[in-house]
Amino acid sequence: MRSRPVALVAASCALAVVGACATGRTTCPLGTVLARQVYSGGAEAEWCRRPDGARQGPETRFYESGGELASGGYVDGAQSGVWRYRFNDGRNWRAERWDDGALVQVTIDPSVNRMTPGEIEALGPTSSGIIKLASHDPITGHETRETETTDATFVSRYSNGRPRVAGRYDAAGLRVGVWRFWFEDGRPSRELEFLEGVRERAAREWHPNGMQAADGGYVAGRRDGRWRFWDDRGQLTAEIVYRDGVRLSAPSGGGMLPHEP
Repeated sequence: MRSRPVALVAASCALAVVGACATGRTTCPLGTVLARQVYSGGAEAEWCRRPDGARQGPETRFYESGGELASGGYVDGAQSGVWRYRFNDGRNWRAERWDDGALVQVTIDPSVNRMTPGEIEALGPTSSGIIKLASHDPITGHETRETETTDATFVSRYSNGRPRVAGRYDAAGLRVGVWRFWFEDGRPSRELEFLEGVRERAAREWHPNGMQAADGGYVAGRRDGRWRFWDDRGQLTAEIVYRDGVRLSAPSGGGMLPHEP
């Protein structure tokens, strides 16, 4: 049975949890503060957040033993950069590269393919349910979705006053729902859906002249299903089917694959 998280605290707070560290181990960038979630089994997660609550900067997750489970980062509430995962014996076994909530590359240690499910199980999961060889804890995600707000909480503007980006964060400071991006002249640039800081469901992109550039969908940060691409004159240049981020069909119409959002 999974244990539930018992605390979400600033790094300077004292923790009434046996085995929990009194001081955070993650260094946050200027303008952010450290937040921690401690689980009853002793596992922990630490991340940095801005004054508005959005995650910004590194995150580190630890096993009950204190060993590092995973490390990575967020930019403006979206999973970004390189994330590394370690077994509980300290070995690196997986690396992921994220770009604004999209999972663009996964590298797995080849030795993992030679391991039995039992061997992997012994080296990976924790008894607290903080993470089980995955990017997000299902318990935390469920609680986040239950408490997320419904109003836009973030708007950034160009110097001319026009909006640059607008969206909202969930209770954990991660992007959620539809986020919209604009060019400086007010024309739409991108429209993406997020769930817990990761791209999910519909995605669209436009050329600077207002013509649509691409549309498709994501599942857990990976391209999935049919994607279509157009040039800046409105001509369809490619139609590609993806599954779990892998192309299943070659670009229709020939030619080079156009820019992918």
